[in-house]
Amino acid sequence: MQTERVTETDIPARLDRLPWGRFHTLVVAALGITWVLDGLEVTLTGSLAGALKESPRLHFSNTDIGLASSAYLAGAVLGAIFFGWLTDRLGRCSAGTCLALL
Repeated sequence: MQTERVTETDIPARLDRLPWGRFHTLVVAALGITWVLDGLEVTLTGSLAGALKESPRLHFSNTDIGLASSAYLAGAVLGAIFFGWLTDRLGRCSAGTCLALL
């Protein structure tokens, strides 16, 4: 009869001992670029609010701008959740193909 052994480890300490490599630099650069582009997207959306309110054809009110901004944010969050789930189920390549076909 075999006895079960439990191995305890300190994962953060093990990760801290790993050397910094090219892969880590690329991941940090990619995350930084994504962060900047996400901020730019939000800034552009906020900048369009004034133009939408002053448009002679659209006549957006403050409520309309708020609803449009909320729908934009909700769509981003729900899309991230759904496509994250889809990527976990189908794999990155298949989910990317589905997204491109949308």
